[in-house]
Amino acid sequence: MAESSERLAGVTSQYEALRNAALGYTLPPEARSGLLLFLRRGMWGWARAMATAGANPPLPRRTAMLSFPTAEESRTVVHIFAAMAMNAEHRGATL
Repeated sequence: MAESSERLAGVTSQYEALRNAALGYTLPPEARSGLLLFLRRGMWGWARAMATAGANPPLPRRTAMLSFPTAEESRTVVHIFAAMAMNAEHRGATL
């Protein structure tokens, strides 16, 4: 359980780095591959990659990702989104 919480915290911090970059802050070099993935595959694709690869997502390939997520991947992505929402609630949402 602790490993899962640490992983969610890592994914949430990666998302926060991307969100801050969208707001005009400097993007840390270690978050750049995540930004590329986010821009190429969207939030669902980014979260799915984070759920399966951990906090260091692989660079996107040129081939389209047409596979459907497994139930476990979907559950993990939902947990990631929930962790991000809870984090925003604690920090205060920015519009």
